[in-house]
Amino acid sequence: MILLDRQESEEHKILEALVRRLTSTHTDYMNYFEKLRRIHAGFAGEQRVDAEWLEIILPQPHYFLNGLQILNHFGTTHQIDTILLCPQFILILEIKNVTGFLDFDESFNQFTRTKAEGDVEGMTNPLHQSRRHMEWMMGMLQQSRLKIPVHYAVVLATKNAILSKSLRGQPIFHVSGLRYHVRELHQRYKETVVDEEKLFQFASKLLSMHMPIKREIAVPVQDLIKGVLCESCLNGQTMNYCYPKWYCQRCGAVDQEAIFRTLEDYRLLVGETLTNKSFCEFFKIDSPNTAYKLLQKLPLKPEGTKRNRKYWIEN
Repeated sequence: MILLDRQESEEHKILEALVRRLTSTHTDYMNYFEKLRRIHAGFAGEQRVDAEWLEIILPQPHYFLNGLQILNHFGTTHQIDTILLCPQFILILEIKNVTGFLDFDESFNQFTRTKAEGDVEGMTNPLHQSRRHMEWMMGMLQQSRLKIPVHYAVVLATKNAILSKSLRGQPIFHVSGLRYHVRELHQRYKETVVDEEKLFQFASKLLSMHMPIKREIAVPVQDLIKGVLCESCLNGQTMNYCYPKWYCQRCGAVDQEAIFRTLEDYRLLVGETLTNKSFCEFFKIDSPNTAYKLLQKLPLKPEGTKRNRKYWIEN
């Protein structure tokens, strides 16, 4: 059973909105574009591993928590790609969608990647990341007075990652090896060590601690492309409103959902409240009366009266 489904992070959504609403000549555009590319790749890798579970036979009951984000008592975060909880053991996965030759120098505690072009770059050690999550999980189990074996592994979502001999014996493998790794754990741990009720209670406790991390990316509002953007044109072309629809003069597209995407862009990039004035400015609407009528139709919570009225965006 999946208790926490995998979702795009808030940072992912913010970067998508930024790339939509910055001109390609903006000084920070390529920086945000590259960040978004990496996040896209990581999310695609996680989805690739999620699909692999469909062919793996698991004992009942079992629970998945995907993309769990937790603030620990030190004030630092744990972002765990996948947690599998079953009656025999717990498995924590760190998923990487990287290419190149991966190497680990134990004497320097250094993890590196050599690209196809020959460039060598340092990487955060994914084994240490997942081990840190495992140690935190063991602490949580101790608090709950449960004794369940906890294991971790790093799963490579693409075949274009080549592992060096220095990583032999480490819990790191390609996605095709996941089923065999899980099978080995089942063979090793055959006895149930926690009953169904306690397992569900513990999984629910972890879920209750989930707190999506918000990463602030500050860009001046004046730098953003304003207006309700045409999704068909994909180049910042704005749409016009003529009751009761939004249409694009360039391609002729009619899109009733475009205003909701624009509202989400506003929430991500500007804030959770707006006024008639800020609505007119961001959505590029000339008439305050037209703006007022549109505001009444959107999922907003009004606060205040007349000139002091503002609207909260319901997420």
